[in-house]
Amino acid sequence: MSFLKLIKDEAKAIFTNPTIVMAMIGGVLFYAFLYPLPYQQQSPEEQKITVVDMDKSALSRKFIQMVNVSQQVNVVAQAESVKEAKQQFLNNTVSGFLVIPDNFTKELQLGHAPTVAYAGDASYFLIYGTIIEGLMKAGGTVAAEYKVAHMTIDGTPINSAINTFQPFKSNYVPVFNHNMGYVQYVVPAVFVLILQQTLLMAVGVRQKATSVNENTIAHLSARFTIFLCSELVLACFYFGYVFDFYNIGRFSSPLDLLILLIPFISSVILFGMLLAWLLPTPESILLVVLFSSMPIIFSAGFIWPAELIPSLLTDVMHLLPSGFAINGFLTLNQQGAELQSIQSNISGLYGLCVMYSFCILFVYKKRQS
Repeated sequence: MSFLKLIKDEAKAIFTNPTIVMAMIGGVLFYAFLYPLPYQQQSPEEQKITVVDMDKSALSRKFIQMVNVSQQVNVVAQAESVKEAKQQFLNNTVSGFLVIPDNFTKELQLGHAPTVAYAGDASYFLIYGTIIEGLMKAGGTVAAEYKVAHMTIDGTPINSAINTFQPFKSNYVPVFNHNMGYVQYVVPAVFVLILQQTLLMAVGVRQKATSVNENTIAHLSARFTIFLCSELVLACFYFGYVFDFYNIGRFSSPLDLLILLIPFISSVILFGMLLAWLLPTPESILLVVLFSSMPIIFSAGFIWPAELIPSLLTDVMHLLPSGFAINGFLTLNQQGAELQSIQSNISGLYGLCVMYSFCILFVYKKRQS
């Protein structure tokens, strides 16, 4: 049988299998639009809080007003007591509550820094951090205005008072993540993992559906070719149309991306074939792939700092294609690095291809004997 006929038969077997189509194509399309949905607003805004104002002064009311007009926080209610505010929080009507002490104005007048208290659910760290940021900006602004006003009353020129209170100015310009949002930061790396996991499931299911006669070197090569070409199209869809759809920055050339994509997809296909021969059933392949997704993403070094991840765990992750690919894609495509800077990632992926191929060959010969 000619190799072209093998490719034709293999393509028919792959694209007429609903499980494979759903895993490889349906999964990619589904996650392309489902996963980024929570991040479309880039960062949480207008988080609802309630305020307990024990000071009830003009200055405390001004502070509340400044908190309310901040982009991060929306004051939707004022409670008469901490108990009442706590109940509103427990009823999920607000994300937290702010308590202004009764000595708020007095402390400011004495030149001290008053302590305000905020309570919220820190397990929702994005929401919690957003509210804290808004409160700190409002508090800093009130303190600055009050301090500068008193210095001018004491005879200090307004410009000198401002410079004394703010001895330096910051001017930061985001280079890669231009809007400082989560889409630019999280989605590109997760897309690499989605491509890996969906392809592993598709290859594993197809490999399990084959007979002994369909596992010759020629059949495996034809299967490899179909999966490689198909996944390249899906990867181009992710890094092309989907990136444009979500306004995700792209700093590398298509050719450089292709140079990294080919060893990445090749290693995933070979790993999927190896998994299929090592695991007993198609269901076991799906379970292993699904349950490994979260450990892989948290061990990749872009959500949790790589320096705080045990070296043993990072070494284990480098036995998977995503271990080299995620860092390589972020460096190349999101940070605009030259192709030479990710040579170690490319070499690592080709090294995995060789390792998986030897393992497949070993298992293949063992089954033939």
